[in-house]
Amino acid sequence: MSYEDLHYVNSKEFRNAIEYFVDKNNEYSKEELYNVFITITRRYLDEVISARQLEKLFVKNYGEDATNEFYEAVANSSETLSEGDINTASQKDLRTLISAQFDLIEELNKKD
Repeated sequence: MSYEDLHYVNSKEFRNAIEYFVDKNNEYSKEELYNVFITITRRYLDEVISARQLEKLFVKNYGEDATNEFYEAVANSSETLSEGDINTASQKDLRTLISAQFDLIEELNKKD
């Protein structure tokens, strides 16, 4: 699977691809693994950049204390997230951990 193939897939296909590569019993080439690494790194950095922009905007408009209070409130606002954190904290198997994190994202995406 090329970088382009993986970078532009939908959420379900992305999850399937990542879970495939997390399973060390599957066979894949060095190039495929490299493409997954690049895709994950790119997505991670895009998310960090977005989060940093949001944080800077909040600090600029509301101040550091209010921003910290807001992020703390967000962190403590979801029972789903709290339960997910408990479930993933005890996982020793990385394949199961990654799958549980995808499950948590799907739960958080559901409309209440």
